[in-house]
Amino acid sequence: MRKVLIILVSLLIIFLTAHARASRAGVGVLNVPPTYRDIKIISYEGMTLAELTISDYNSWKDIWKVELIVRSPFREEARFVCYHYDSRESFDEVNRFEEVKGEDYLIKDLCEVKRSLYQNTVDQRCQINITFAFKPIPSSKNIVVKVYDRENAEATINVSYGKGVTQRNREIAIPFWTGEPIRISPDLPDILSLSTSITILTFIIRRWRR
Repeated sequence: MRKVLIILVSLLIIFLTAHARASRAGVGVLNVPPTYRDIKIISYEGMTLAELTISDYNSWKDIWKVELIVRSPFREEARFVCYHYDSRESFDEVNRFEEVKGEDYLIKDLCEVKRSLYQNTVDQRCQINITFAFKPIPSSKNIVVKVYDRENAEATINVSYGKGVTQRNREIAIPFWTGEPIRISPDLPDILSLSTSITILTFIIRRWRR
């Protein structure tokens, strides 16, 4: 009887510990692996965006690391990592992007992590959006994404990746003096165009008055 009691108490302690950790992570359920809600691979001028929408029923706080691997038919060409936290045990967000393998492809200034500031709905508590931005990678054919939660449960998906149609992004510009994509206001091209038109018109009027 004593042995049975010890076993029951031990199981209860294990359950309470797991439940407490899950509660701290967010929703308060026992661990379930993360899943993918949506993945978009978009080619722009001079760069590619991989927009990932990831869901974890334990809460987005349970996701600590995301890897994005770009492969050619025969080998791994680049590997990028987003650290939501420094480790599985940490609860201090760092949202750090690193290029583990590659030739300086990752554009860190355009990478980002977004999640809701509210906790009213399941999506707000469980969903996180992570964007990787990187320069064109020669011979790349597919992308492998791996998501890890605090219990080291892993979700992997393989997405075909080709050059496709290059789109224009009004929020991204590539200055000729750097060759590096930067984020700008989407209204800036229109403002510059209007400013140039006014300048030319003013010049013509002044010449005409002379």
